[in-house]
Amino acid sequence: MTSAADTRTGPYLELFAGRGAGGPVGARRQQAIERFEAAGFPGSRDEEWRQTNLGPILRARPVAASGRALGDGGALPFLYPDCDSMVFVNGRYAPAASSPPEGVTAFSLADPAGAGSELLAEHLGASVDGRASCSADAGVHPFAALNTALFEDGVALGIPAGTALERPIQVLWLSAPSADAAAGDNGAPASMEVSFPRLLVVAAENSQASVIETFAAADPAAGGYFVCPAAEFVCGAGSVVRHTRLQADAAGAFHIGFQHARLDRAAAFDSSSLAFGGALVRNDTVALLDGEGADCTLDGLYVLDGSQFTGNHMRVEHRQPHTTSHQLYKGVLDGQARSVFNGRIYVHQAAQKTDAKQTNRNLLLSKAALANSNPQLEIFADDVRCTHGSTIGRLDEDALFYLRARGIGFEEAHGMLVHAFAREVTDKATFEPLRRDLEARLFASLNGGRSNGQGG
Repeated sequence: MTSAADTRTGPYLELFAGRGAGGPVGARRQQAIERFEAAGFPGSRDEEWRQTNLGPILRARPVAASGRALGDGGALPFLYPDCDSMVFVNGRYAPAASSPPEGVTAFSLADPAGAGSELLAEHLGASVDGRASCSADAGVHPFAALNTALFEDGVALGIPAGTALERPIQVLWLSAPSADAAAGDNGAPASMEVSFPRLLVVAAENSQASVIETFAAADPAAGGYFVCPAAEFVCGAGSVVRHTRLQADAAGAFHIGFQHARLDRAAAFDSSSLAFGGALVRNDTVALLDGEGADCTLDGLYVLDGSQFTGNHMRVEHRQPHTTSHQLYKGVLDGQARSVFNGRIYVHQAAQKTDAKQTNRNLLLSKAALANSNPQLEIFADDVRCTHGSTIGRLDEDALFYLRARGIGFEEAHGMLVHAFAREVTDKATFEPLRRDLEARLFASLNGGRSNGQGG
């Protein structure tokens, strides 16, 4: 059934017509835009999207993000010390602000020198091709399709076999819209700049790497803009990939991302997603455990206030025996904020001895905040250990009374309890500059303010 929202596909198709389907993955781009055109945007009857209000995005006319360059040092407040970095402004590589890693394959997707790379030919767009999941009969994820069709630049990282990187690699996606979007109907901008960041990480056999993605705004007060990223992780046999995704866009921004990870035999993929900014944020994550002994950890934290909305949608597929997955997502909601957690663990018949656990916990700080949680299990094997659960509640009044009885003021006691609830996820960061930044952002959010990065 065609929805009314489908009439808004035209401007995105025009963007594709302006860019064409050339390059090393031209055929995959063409397939993606055809999938998008055929499916259109989801409507209110689409179960996977009915709780995500796309109205503000679809009412605005998308325009390509400007080629605005930052001044000297414009990216420094967002970069971590003791870390290699690749910086992108409005989706385009900024080599002057970057310090690419050595000893690995690392290049901008717009760099002609990398256009003929086997890395791109084999992997770019092979997993994130517009489909909603790993299954051949899966529906279309419109925004994954748009990214594959429309990405202008991005980064490809190839970690050689047996290489263990000592320094993390930070990929900074910095949004710097040229001007605040003009106001339109119903609070939506009349037009908005849109960028399509793309990340490809290929970790060869027995390699180890840590990748930090940071999504931020050069001006936290910037008007509405739209970031539509996609990331592909290919984890070879015995590899270990640690990934942190920090989403700290401007308060009026829209952010819809798609992430896919494929794990080979005995590979380990550990990804943490932390959301602090944006008016409407949605992250879709697919993990395919395609090798015996693969291990996947997906953790997340979202801290929301005002009228913010964040949705986390996950699908973890266990396809081989002796695979393990763990998910822990925590939410802190204040004001009139809303969240959606929709997680699915799918255990194929061949995946005997699977060990999977999925947990979602939400802390509501106001009566108007609303959290929706829907953990799911689909199991077709008979020798597994799978659990799931969710909780939605408020602060423990007894714990609050206990702290106040010892001379701690209400605000301080309240903050201590909320911080204790959330830090289980932030404490996972072993890279000290990242951990300090996450702590600062958490405190700033709980105190009604915003951190600009680096604990500032």
